[in-house]
Amino acid sequence: MRGRSAETLESGFSLIELVVVLVLMAVIASLATLSVRGVIARQRLGRAVEVIEQFDTALRRSARDQRRQVAGVIDRGRGRLTVDPSGNPSRTYTLPRQVSIDAIRFGPVQRSAAGSQIIANADGSSSSYALRLATGDTRRWIFFVGGSGQVVDDFNDMAVDLALGMR
Repeated sequence: MRGRSAETLESGFSLIELVVVLVLMAVIASLATLSVRGVIARQRLGRAVEVIEQFDTALRRSARDQRRQVAGVIDRGRGRLTVDPSGNPSRTYTLPRQVSIDAIRFGPVQRSAAGSQIIANADGSSSSYALRLATGDTRRWIFFVGGSGQVVDDFNDMAVDLALGMR
């Protein structure tokens, strides 16, 4: 027999087969990355909600304990929330890295030059307010009911405006 026998043929992958496999692996890796990013964003926002709830609870408790109005300041630029900045001792809460407050909406309340101010009355009540948290392209509204301090999570823009009497 002339030519190659079945035993002498070399086996292996062609260049096209190798490229197809690499492209499929790249697609699967990008899908996995997107999935993990979403989980990480939700985790960061969840932790930020916990920090803001701690701030709101401390603000109301401080006002009730001191039997006077107490101010809470939200510094959006630094991601810090401070209870009674003029008092002794003041308490500061810091948002997780890569989470910011990109919008604040209030019922009637004073605002200071340094940030946005929330006033808790001696009975622990305050005006209602809402904060929109952001990390990457993920956003989430958190609404605080002024009288009770109840937290309503994951509102949309229209629901926040309705709850605050803006529409």
